Amino acid sequence: MRIATCIAVFLACAATGATAQPFQDLDFDSAIVPIGSDGLPVPYMTWAQGAPGWGHPAGDSTDYIGLLPNLGYSQTYVLLQSPYGAASGPYGLGMRSGNYTEGNPASPFVQAFISQTGTLAPNVKSVSLLASNVRFELTLNGTRIDMQPVGLDPASPTYQEDLLDYSGEWTGDVSGFAGQTVELKVMDLESPPNPPLFIVDQIQFLPSVPEPSTAALCVLGLLGALLTGRRLSVNRPKAVANRLPTLDFRP
Repeated sequence: MRIATCIAVFLACAATGATAQPFQDLDFDSAIVPIGSDGLPVPYMTWAQGAPGWGHPAGDSTDYIGLLPNLGYSQTYVLLQSPYGAASGPYGLGMRSGNYTEGNPASPFVQAFISQTGTLAPNVKSVSLLASNVRFELTLNGTRIDMQPVGLDPASPTYQEDLLDYSGEWTGDVSGFAGQTVELKVMDLESPPNPPLFIVDQIQFLPSVPEPSTAALCVLGLLGALLTGRRLSVNRPKAVANRLPTLDFRP
């Protein structure tokens, strides 16, 4: 029975680990900027170095992240130092929509985006992020989330005008996706010609508390099964001994 219980716990943990997939680098602070032989930061880096876990659209200039935006017509992705101040961490990510082919304004125009897949905690209610303007879209599994500016009053008579110039925190309700594995996508909606750089940082799903890792839960479960089995094995001989008849060898 003890072996069967341990096997059951292990299989349950394996299934949980296979389905749970945490998001990576939602604050863009996990970047490792390579340093050249001259002791200076290398101006270009891979996505694994600059924004681990994130995907992006195809294009001539989308397989790397720069420390400065590209000049010209093509898409660009750039790692920026504390674009919203030190409180938002050391890095943020800038993106600009552009043409598919480097230096060719006649090639197809592509909306820049970043995306990745992860599992939301069961208690998630909302998503928030820092964005440089209103011209963006956040989706979960292709469903557009209604993002609202935290720093503006919708009842203000100048709300629509203020919205066009607003840069700061945005939030949206994602409670309908709690506990699900979803594709998160943040897309720049700026149009040509010469669209500005869209800057995003500090993506958060709230409220959410740190959860025990799958490995920790498995270890605890196996220990519990082993201890339970040990108690049963210790108690069982005593119970059997109590039922044995008492033999009297007196004459």
